[in-house]
Amino acid sequence: MIYLIDSSCFMTASRVTYPIDIAVSFWNKIAELAQSHAFYSIDKVENEIKINDDMLSSWCSENLPKDFFISTETEEVYKKYAELANWAQSKGINQSGVDKFIDAEKADIYFVAFCSLNSDKYTVVTEEVSAVNSKKDIKLPDACNAFDVRSINFMQMLRELKVQF
Repeated sequence: MIYLIDSSCFMTASRVTYPIDIAVSFWNKIAELAQSHAFYSIDKVENEIKINDDMLSSWCSENLPKDFFISTETEEVYKKYAELANWAQSKGINQSGVDKFIDAEKADIYFVAFCSLNSDKYTVVTEEVSAVNSKKDIKLPDACNAFDVRSINFMQMLRELKVQF
């Protein structure tokens, strides 16, 4: 199983639960795990992180391996993206929520498109919480579920990896 980390995991950890300048051992362990290829992410997450020229962006540049962010720019992913966009339009969600989900600059739709091509191989790791009955927006775990992609939260991934620090 390959774990793919959503930007929400990095951002929540760095800004709320494990600030980089305080929880040094946490971030050292995350760097170690990334260097050992325990998990990866996708190119769209790299863009979401680097758009903020902050401590997290710097940490990622300095600590993640060059192959950490997997490219989602393939013809198969673009075809699946179109399928997901049609699915999102059919959900009865308000248009601004659909637009947010299908935004080509955001990672969520690409996670589902990429992972659904090999759903037995990938698990999406996100801090987003399911809201399957929401009419406001589409949450990543709900889109994953609709396309048979496993999703878990960051702590669950660390437990599955038997991480301690």
